[in-house]
Amino acid sequence: MKPNFTLRLRIFNLNCWGIPYLSKRRAERMKRLGDFLNMESFDLALLEEVWSEQDFQHLRQKLLPTYPAAHYFRSGIIGSGLCVFSKHPIQEFTQHVYTLNGYPYMVHHGDWFCGKAVGLLVLHLSGLVLNVYVTHLHAEYNRQKDIYLTHRVAQAWELAQFIHHTSKKADVVLLCGDLNLHPKDLGCRLLKEWTGLHDAYLETRDFKGSEEGCTMVPENCYVNQRELEPFPFGIRIDYVLYKAVSGFYISCKTLRTTTGHDPHSGSPLSDHEALMATLCVRHSPPQHPPSPTHGPEGSQLISVLKEAWRELDLGVAQARWWATFASYVIGLGLLLLAFLCALAAGGGVREVAILLWTPSVGLLLGAGAVYLFHMQEAKGLSGARAELQHVLGRAREAQDSGPESRPALLLGQQEGDGTEEQ
Repeated sequence: MKPNFTLRLRIFNLNCWGIPYLSKRRAERMKRLGDFLNMESFDLALLEEVWSEQDFQHLRQKLLPTYPAAHYFRSGIIGSGLCVFSKHPIQEFTQHVYTLNGYPYMVHHGDWFCGKAVGLLVLHLSGLVLNVYVTHLHAEYNRQKDIYLTHRVAQAWELAQFIHHTSKKADVVLLCGDLNLHPKDLGCRLLKEWTGLHDAYLETRDFKGSEEGCTMVPENCYVNQRELEPFPFGIRIDYVLYKAVSGFYISCKTLRTTTGHDPHSGSPLSDHEALMATLCVRHSPPQHPPSPTHGPEGSQLISVLKEAWRELDLGVAQARWWATFASYVIGLGLLLLAFLCALAAGGGVREVAILLWTPSVGLLLGAGAVYLFHMQEAKGLSGARAELQHVLGRAREAQDSGPESRPALLLGQQEGDGTEEQ
């Protein structure tokens, strides 16, 4: 490879808000999205919330001349909603469905039925191996009383671990998607600290778009204005994150967002704003050494790992409490059924016993389902907590031993910090 090698990548990311029968003007927005992507001709277009596979197929046909490679990630009952369109051949693809994704009895939120996941594409460009990840984490719904916080932290850790274990042979790592996390939220800090990924909005010097890079803004007519009342400029929950490894260096030359409307027609493409980044990868070393705060070593990593461990520990305790409560209900339900059977056998109040039989069985089955779900939740959170505990121990060892004898795990992560100083 030539010493002055440079690769330029244009990236597009959008949460499309494509819920069949519920999202406003869905078909018309999908048509305009296809027109826009054809006009701009990005290297990669990564989309979330394309819940209808029919919408994907329509986009696939429309974009085929410009983006010959495409993939739709299928999971769950409704689907992951994730898809990607590429100008370049896709060498490999796979996906990982998150272990925890909300509660099945919260039907009005619907996340549990979607099968939220992270999709991975492997591209080979000019001799480089590029790992591209697209994801969508659990929604927040209520920031003051966030019952899904633990699940979202667990998803962020699972995402970080998936990237960590699948990107070892990659030269460039790119993650795009709707994380449903504010920049300073625990899940976002955990993801960036452990993977070493860099935020395009914070790294670029050439930004144009909404205030503070927000990706849900009050100017957008599809946004629920009441949800944004505490945030006058909006919120930033969609990201382009990246890093380079193996001696390559990457920078974000430009970053653009839409500002509540389509750049061409004026009407919004979605209730989220689109992200459009231009990344440059080069082979030469940076002008200055990477900042010592980059990478997963040091006090910042230990602090965020501790915070995440405590959050998951609380989640485990809560899940076990619900499982215990459900087990008591099951016991009472069995006693009630035995009592009703005795009444029916006696013949005195047989009609009443038969009438109460059906709701009693329903209560028993419902409590059984709640018990099984929360036991599965407790085990999933316990597994993530154990991983965090192990990594936290290794990070403490690395901090105590000094740079001369850092564990290979942490050294490998630090060597992967190939973000160029702007």
